[in-house]
Amino acid sequence: MTNDFYSFVGHKQLAFMNPMPESVYEHVMGVLNLPRGGTVADFGSGFGELSLRLIERFGVHADCVELSPLMAGVARERAAARVPTELIRIHEGDAGAFKATIPAESFDLTICIGSSHALGGYGQMLQVLSRLTRAGGHVLVGEGYWKSPPARGYLDATGILIDEFGTFADLIDHGASLNLACQFATSASAEDFDRYEWAHARSLEAHARQHLGDPVAKAMLARSRAWRDAYVRWGRECLGFGLVLFRK
Repeated sequence: MTNDFYSFVGHKQLAFMNPMPESVYEHVMGVLNLPRGGTVADFGSGFGELSLRLIERFGVHADCVELSPLMAGVARERAAARVPTELIRIHEGDAGAFKATIPAESFDLTICIGSSHALGGYGQMLQVLSRLTRAGGHVLVGEGYWKSPPARGYLDATGILIDEFGTFADLIDHGASLNLACQFATSASAEDFDRYEWAHARSLEAHARQHLGDPVAKAMLARSRAWRDAYVRWGRECLGFGLVLFRK
């Protein structure tokens, strides 16, 4: 079992690979005033859904960076069915390697949602996105945070480190330290998180039923159930997910 395949199966029925509801992304797109023909870079883009919607709405050019070949493959299929080929490029590979090839201030909007680890953690990720964003452009990030101090049992069960996340205010303050002005910030509700976690669990349960006797599917199911148990016992109370839009 690989993290790539586990995440792919768990998220394949979801439009977005995080707890934030679609209505929030629609609101963010309403706040953005992207120029037609503008440029977007989406790091850890998953199935590419947000970039596809930005292309459909604004006619921008998007560079989607995704390490997983499974997710990049789905992104290519969706893109081929929905947007002109010349408006999207899907880069399958390491985000760090891609950003090293891009000149500063190349994009009107840079995005990294739920994938800060690909760029060295939240603080380092903001520095990378800020460098790649034009003055007056926007940076959109999504990250976990602690709503309350996590129980030791939750950290042990999930492998999350307590210093892996800060508070919701920290998400905004990191940007302010880089002269990024916050334009909008919100967090997923408990109901949003429930919908996300249970959709993820149902996908893995369904996969296990479809692959009875497969040791990989069995291991994935055990992992999913352990995560679900930790979420129900502790995670629902302590773990949040925030989305922040900055202007450079």
